[in-house]
Amino acid sequence: MIFEYPILLFLFLIFIPILILDVIAVKKRQKLINELEKKLRISALLFRLFIIFAIIAMAGPKWGMGYAPSEFRRGLDIVFAIDVSRSMDIRDAKPDVSVSRLEQGLLIAQETINSVTGARYAAATGRGRGYLTVPLTFDTEAALIFLESVDDSSMTGRSTNLESLIEAALSAFQNTSAARRFIILISDGEAHSGILRNALNRSVREGVIVSTIAVGSDEGRPIPAQLNDPNAEMVISRREANIMRAAAERTGGIYIDGSRDDASSALSSFLLSFSQETEVRQTEEQSGTKEPKQRRTLFIILSILFYAASKFITRTRKIASSHISAALVVFSVIFFSSCSEGKLLLLEANFLNSRNRHNEAIELYLKALNYEDASAYAEYGLGLALYSLDDYENSLKRYENSQKILETQLKNEASEESRGRSARQVHRELRFRNHYNSGVVLFEEGDYNLAAAAFKEALRADPNKMEAKQNLELSLLSISLDSNRQQQTEERQEQREILFDYIKQEEEQKWRSREWEPEEHYTGLDY
Repeated sequence: MIFEYPILLFLFLIFIPILILDVIAVKKRQKLINELEKKLRISALLFRLFIIFAIIAMAGPKWGMGYAPSEFRRGLDIVFAIDVSRSMDIRDAKPDVSVSRLEQGLLIAQETINSVTGARYAAATGRGRGYLTVPLTFDTEAALIFLESVDDSSMTGRSTNLESLIEAALSAFQNTSAARRFIILISDGEAHSGILRNALNRSVREGVIVSTIAVGSDEGRPIPAQLNDPNAEMVISRREANIMRAAAERTGGIYIDGSRDDASSALSSFLLSFSQETEVRQTEEQSGTKEPKQRRTLFIILSILFYAASKFITRTRKIASSHISAALVVFSVIFFSSCSEGKLLLLEANFLNSRNRHNEAIELYLKALNYEDASAYAEYGLGLALYSLDDYENSLKRYENSQKILETQLKNEASEESRGRSARQVHRELRFRNHYNSGVVLFEEGDYNLAAAAFKEALRADPNKMEAKQNLELSLLSISLDSNRQQQTEERQEQREILFDYIKQEEEQKWRSREWEPEEHYTGLDY
């Protein structure tokens, strides 16, 4: 074979570096394949561990003995909707006793308040139109005093509008409250205006249970105002038991015959049957019974961690078996040493609290108080949960307790200067949250001076928090506005005292004998 340009055959030498590069590439590809296979094997192992722990968690593992926890009970918000129309002054509430319908209904309400303790009570009254006369309050004495003061003087307007009365009672409830909500309608059931079913439908939508106390007799009696007028047409007012019973059944409430001697006890038993009182549960030792402790939470956390690890391991660039072993050892030591039972309880309680299951969360926070490393955070969690239940007073106490525990721990850890700084750095967020949330509660209660002081303390804990700066400015502005408003009110009061005294002296007799102006244009029956 003869070539015209044999020198060009030396170009075949270019294959030498190409072959060298191919050998290197094959070794790299083989190394990557080995690394990927190793990651896949580890990922499969971690996924199998996830399945194992998930199955164990679903089986509900228990070991060790502990006191059986007693139930934490939600609060009750109860509004008494009282019909004060003229027919309620008829004295046929009891067969053998001269008691008016209104007096009998108020007596049942008072006995119920004395029996069902720990609930919040409110009252609404109405005739032609309903009014919220006592807002929801834990002060049962205030509610009882109001019920004692209700008499004929509150009977203004014309006709009877039970729809407006129920609407007024519904306005007492707060959407942020987790308490069970009840309306106790005290009436003879006669309604001449409004559509009661509309108010009941709204009660169903908002989850309010309406129970009814039907007062009066089925035979009925004449309206008292017409007995003294010989020219007036005699009108008999009877108890509409069917209307009252249907109203209770519509919302899942209970119908009670007001003439029964045990009417108040029947109503109290119905309310207490929901097992929802406001006081915090008794301590575990007081329950007196022991049972195996539930350990499901631990396995749920482990299963989540191993599932996440099985997905994450394939995304890492390089992994060595020695690194894997070291990581597993470190993970085991950190998890089982730092995640004590108290911290595990906090994790579960925080999850329940974030899902608005505040009562279950409080149960776990109370357990976590027994662990020193979790007590400060457990007190803070109790403050959050109680705030969600509108228990502002106890919420503030919990924040204070958390701060006291935290300060005690910081003093103990500050034996060395560097350790003290480290501890404060770790707990800085908790210190800030205790003061900040206390300021929020105090601001909502209208105590702007203390709220401003709390926000200042929060900024001392963490000066970079913008929300604390904004709320501090709002508190200081509210203090100024409140001071100006109070001064203006005092000035107006002084200016009006002379005029009011004159009107009272000159018109007192006239207003006593004069019928109140009608609250709406109604020309029908006036009872």
